Amino acid sequence: MRTDEELREAKAILARARQAVVRMAAEIRPVLAEDFVEYPAYEVRRRFVSTPGFAGSMADEDIARLKAMLAARSAEARDAVLAAMAAPDAWLAGVDCTGPGKSLAENERLWALTSPIADLVREVLAAFGFPADDEPIEYRMPMRFIHSKVLFTDMPSRWCLSGLFGRK
Repeated sequence: MRTDEELREAKAILARARQAVVRMAAEIRPVLAEDFVEYPAYEVRRRFVSTPGFAGSMADEDIARLKAMLAARSAEARDAVLAAMAAPDAWLAGVDCTGPGKSLAENERLWALTSPIADLVREVLAAFGFPADDEPIEYRMPMRFIHSKVLFTDMPSRWCLSGLFGRK
């Protein structure tokens, strides 16, 4: 009898943890959406500034084309990522709770969905002949305020809690 009660309680805890993850995902997606559009320009600008010789050799017309390409393509990349992240399963699957629990990137299956953002940066850098760099091109979870919002959440701890009881 006690085992049935404990099982019901465990299932209720699991359901609450999953609901919390889905609620947090709904709050986080709009913040990420803003950063998905801003990040490619930020990353390209950072790499542009870090190579002064290359930056100085770029014509004003090329810089204008680069900015226009980023402006046009960033929204497309954002929309692709948001569509992939829309399903609750994207937020609940593939969690390995061995990390410190501070980043959404710890859910590798979820974070892999952000690849169109990094792909855009790669395409722009290649299209405009940026010098090769040893630094990997990847979208990183923003650890700053984005329009007065910050992404520090207890989402990773909720993932771990839901993982204690197995997968769907």
